[in-house]
Amino acid sequence: MSSNENFFESPQAAAVYKHKLIKSYIPAWVGKVGSTSTDKRVVVYDAYSGPGRYEDDQPGSPELLVDTAEDMAKLRAVYSVFSEKDEEYCDRLGAMLDEKGIDAETYEVRRGPVEEHVESVLDLAGDLPLFVFLDPYGLTIPFDRVVHVLKSRDRPTYSRLLQPKTELLMNFSYEAVRRISGVVRSDKEYPAKKGQIAALDTALGGDWWQELAREQVDGWVELVLEGYATRIAEAVGACGFITADVADSLSAQPVYELILFTRHMDGFWEMARSMSMARKEWRQWLVDAREEAAGGQAELRGLDFADDEAAWVDEIAGNVEAILRAETGFVIEQKLADVFGRTLGLARETHIRQALRKTKDMDLIDAVPKGSLQRAYIARK
Repeated sequence: MSSNENFFESPQAAAVYKHKLIKSYIPAWVGKVGSTSTDKRVVVYDAYSGPGRYEDDQPGSPELLVDTAEDMAKLRAVYSVFSEKDEEYCDRLGAMLDEKGIDAETYEVRRGPVEEHVESVLDLAGDLPLFVFLDPYGLTIPFDRVVHVLKSRDRPTYSRLLQPKTELLMNFSYEAVRRISGVVRSDKEYPAKKGQIAALDTALGGDWWQELAREQVDGWVELVLEGYATRIAEAVGACGFITADVADSLSAQPVYELILFTRHMDGFWEMARSMSMARKEWRQWLVDAREEAAGGQAELRGLDFADDEAAWVDEIAGNVEAILRAETGFVIEQKLADVFGRTLGLARETHIRQALRKTKDMDLIDAVPKGSLQRAYIARK
């Protein structure tokens, strides 16, 4: 009986966020990278697929992915690979795909742990764009294997633009880090202790995290996340990351962080948009659940920064002003983190546009660019 036996009974708030993120980001990724790939083909690998659908018939990540593939079939050819070590889950996943009538030539279900399949999936993808989703219940594959997934398909003779495109979205479990870090702080000795610590060393790429775990300064778990993601990006080279924390309530600590590793500015732009959309749906799901529990009474929404869109616009306007005080102009996608500031994961393009209108009213810029703002150049007046 697996430790995640109840995990697929019904999606909770954190899963609502994750699934909206997938529904929003994957079509954008497929559309973009598939536009220049051979025969418009891309490969998507869901490495910890589970049964594909929750027991209350809500879709899990595999169903969301094949639905995306079906919706885009006239424009892009998406080949989906699923792997799962639980035999029962594999059977349920296969049955769900059969029931939906998904073309058997467009996917495969692999039985066994992800470690047994990573290399062959990389070979299968060849030079095609590859998206890898690592969503384990606990720790994921070792640090060096994550680096390998992102880096191993690089072609020395290819230009940067022609390199095979690989992106990886992973679940970084705060709960696993907190649990195993407690072992580091404990004076109690028992047979499994060294193995538990070694497992986290392997997952995080060394013992560098142990000092943070012992000292437990404010935000130490987030520092472990940042240290891990930074080390992955540096080991891969010319790679960046963007993260989104995911919780089961408005007041709870994050359960995990979703980290997207990408080498392309499009990835950052689209993920920021998807994070905003996912947060909006997650927030509404929590509101609806709370109102249902209260007998249908409407929730009085507060004006916390995370829910105050007017405050987001003011924040972004202030950030743009600060950039223009220091520079004569900038391209938005190249200053994305500075533009969003505290609103990263909350705001999206519409809020940037509203902020630029404020900046224009402040007489700092001549006009607000029309069309997509991703590559827009904002010049100081």
